[in-house]
Amino acid sequence: MPLISLSLDEVRRAATKVKDVSAGLRPLPLLDVPGQSDLSLAIAEFVACMNDCRSERESEIEALSTGLSQVADLFERGEADAVDEYRALAASVGWTLR
Repeated sequence: MPLISLSLDEVRRAATKVKDVSAGLRPLPLLDVPGQSDLSLAIAEFVACMNDCRSERESEIEALSTGLSQVADLFERGEADAVDEYRALAASVGWTLR
């Protein structure tokens, strides 16, 4: 079974890049067609729907970015804990760490 290898820096960079995607999302402007109130209303409803979808995607992108950052933090804490435990074990049996 292959092992998964990942770099915490890569995970953090991915979280930042994912967050940058949401920064580029802008709400669509409302358009008005003079003399065509029915068309203007239809366009307004469509734009509102698209802006709602954009808002939902933005929330999902933010959640993904936060999740990636939390994963990196979790692995970093786990790695630090493992190093601390190894040092404690080594000290108890007289090993020297380099």
